[in-house]
Amino acid sequence: MFYNSLFSALIFLCCCSIIPSTNAAGENESANYAFANYLGSGIYRTSGQDATVVNMPFSYQMERDDGIDFKLRLPVSVGFFDFEVNDIPDDGIPTKIDTLSFVPGVEFDYLYSDKLTIIPYFDLGWAGNLTTGSDTAVYSSGVSALYELNGGAFDPLWVNRLYYAGYYTLDTNSKDGYAAFQTGIDLGLPNRFKMLGHAIQPTVFATSYWYFVDLTFDAPGSQDVSISSSYEVGFTLASEKPIGYSFLSLDRLGVGYRFGKDFYAWHLLFDLPI
Repeated sequence: MFYNSLFSALIFLCCCSIIPSTNAAGENESANYAFANYLGSGIYRTSGQDATVVNMPFSYQMERDDGIDFKLRLPVSVGFFDFEVNDIPDDGIPTKIDTLSFVPGVEFDYLYSDKLTIIPYFDLGWAGNLTTGSDTAVYSSGVSALYELNGGAFDPLWVNRLYYAGYYTLDTNSKDGYAAFQTGIDLGLPNRFKMLGHAIQPTVFATSYWYFVDLTFDAPGSQDVSISSSYEVGFTLASEKPIGYSFLSLDRLGVGYRFGKDFYAWHLLFDLPI
């Protein structure tokens, strides 16, 4: 009960008061909001600009008799420019959202063997900058391979992902995209414990990203930042059973630190971090 109440409170804080920002048009303009669903929740900083993104991973799992399950991906992302967590004691939680996106899709879980799962996905949706009033079409596709390594109580999982994400801004006919390969290890610690009826396992992870098409961050007032690679390390608490509701549940909560040349991000985690 405590978990469900806390979970509902977090979602309420993320969703409340969706009001366009009153910043002047063009101020703090950044196209990165279109990729919010793929960059993950977190606080991103490049060349003096902060962009805080919160992803709400709505989804619905469907099971089939042929062994190939599929999931409807229904993520909603909200973004705030130049907002930091340490602003909360003085200014409170922001009530004006600068960016909003909804990029639904479908993914298929194919159990190739008892250790290897192959997961392709396809997404198509919308993102908007509420500050400037611009609308953007977002599309993405990719495939993941999850392999369970032999590691006893450590439950090591090796994850590889290959994906492409792109956008097309309807008002300006501008477009951009990036392609990436990601590989990493998620390692469970043997120190499991119970909390309010849920079995919890701490995990640590490390992952690397290589961008075949550079990921570019717009930095107003200075040169844009292009990233060809980045790395992330972090820590999560994984629940044995999902917490929440059928359409919106969490099986992990954690934090990661992603970094690269002229770029870093604190990454808030709600699911498998790799």
